[in-house]
Amino acid sequence: MRRVGMLLTLAVISACAAEHLNIDDAFYEKTVKNAPNAKPVMVRDTDSALGRYNRFPKKLDIKTLARSHGHLCDGLVLAYVELSHVLPKLFDDGVIDRTDIRVVAKNSPCLVDTSALMSGARINHKTLSLDNSLGGAFIVQCISTGKTYKVSLRDKAFLKALKHKEEEIKAKQKAQRKVTPEDIDEVEKLAFEAMKHMLYTDPKKLLKIEELKGYQYHFNIDDIGSRSDVLNRNVERIAPEKRSRK
Repeated sequence: MRRVGMLLTLAVISACAAEHLNIDDAFYEKTVKNAPNAKPVMVRDTDSALGRYNRFPKKLDIKTLARSHGHLCDGLVLAYVELSHVLPKLFDDGVIDRTDIRVVAKNSPCLVDTSALMSGARINHKTLSLDNSLGGAFIVQCISTGKTYKVSLRDKAFLKALKHKEEEIKAKQKAQRKVTPEDIDEVEKLAFEAMKHMLYTDPKKLLKIEELKGYQYHFNIDDIGSRSDVLNRNVERIAPEKRSRK
């Protein structure tokens, strides 16, 4: 009986795991997999803590970054699209050398995580600097050559509704009013629409990339602050069948 019980438990676990895998794959399939601005990049690293360059570059994609960051969101997509189009410009072969990059970014869980994972820049090594005045833009620099670029959005109008809803939720929190499931559903829907726009818009129309001649990098952590992506983690979810009745 004990063996039968164990087998049943394993079967349930396997079924749940398979279900979550299918949901996860379907989520990425619909939003990212075939998106023109979500193509993988190639990165170069060393072999070990005291090692030489690895002989071969490795592929890095947005799905891997989303798993590491914790979720796929408009901030991560913004950062991936911008950085995947500017970081390769620092190197002649287009392979991102994660041992030779400095980055300046806004203090945001999404932007900082993506910056570090894609470029190898880190706050603890003073190669990832914080500057909230950049908004959603990035400055990237090749340490060995000094070549520097700034990448930003040409037009932020598509983000207007999302930013308005985000500010509304922040105002509720500041006033200690309840953030509702409907609030979170709406802001996530708007974020999804923003993600699609960034993933499918022609990069030449979406992004502005400019070389910064003579740029001097300065390490700054004055803009360190608290996380925003955990504030609403306990807000109730509305079951799909209940949502459809409303």
